[in-house]
Amino acid sequence: MPQLADGRIVPPWTYRPGPDVSVLPPSGLVTAQEIARGAAAAGCAAAQSGATEIDILLAVSRWLAGQGVADVWTITNVGVGPNAHTCFPTQGPSDRAMAEEDLAMIDVHPITADGFWSDCTRCAIVGRAAAARQSLVDLTALYHAVMNTARSGMPAQDLFGEMHDRMSAEGFTLLDTLENIGHSLTPGAAYLHDFIDAGNDTPMWGAWAVEPFAERDGAAVKVEDLFWFGRDGCVMI
Repeated sequence: MPQLADGRIVPPWTYRPGPDVSVLPPSGLVTAQEIARGAAAAGCAAAQSGATEIDILLAVSRWLAGQGVADVWTITNVGVGPNAHTCFPTQGPSDRAMAEEDLAMIDVHPITADGFWSDCTRCAIVGRAAAARQSLVDLTALYHAVMNTARSGMPAQDLFGEMHDRMSAEGFTLLDTLENIGHSLTPGAAYLHDFIDAGNDTPMWGAWAVEPFAERDGAAVKVEDLFWFGRDGCVMI
């Protein structure tokens, strides 16, 4: 944390929830999200046939510890097989093991030493699992297509509508328990500006986690990254 001459410690990011928000995301947030992506990748590497959800959690935890991360703002979610359809913070990782043809969903939430919160989800697939592989490819493609058109200050419900319409057109069914595709994220607070859902008209400024979670052909898949809705446009962090 920065420290002023008189000894006061101040946050590295003064949150400004409107059009005067910074053009680019704070460097601390960029670093935090790099750590989150690395942790998700470590979980994917551990997601091999026979590995349990707890094994994957431990791989994520070891990687985070190696990056100096000592805390997370909610649990690391790991869902294997049927548990990927209900991957949610109320359902912690279990001893369910991956089959020879399977999918693991891994959602990580690190807090860095300087107080930045991050959020990233990746899916790991073992074996042929044709439906899961194609669904993940297609969801990822439509995700980036929609986010390439996202606009700073747009109402959260508009982004939801655009993503949901595209998902429905490609045969996906939204699985999220709270019927959203993401949420706001600031240091010390997730959900400060609620969720990206059909009823939230909050203008999107600052950091938002965008995470469509959907099923198609029996396969549950999810993609999640952080986006900075800055003064001049929306960029992936």
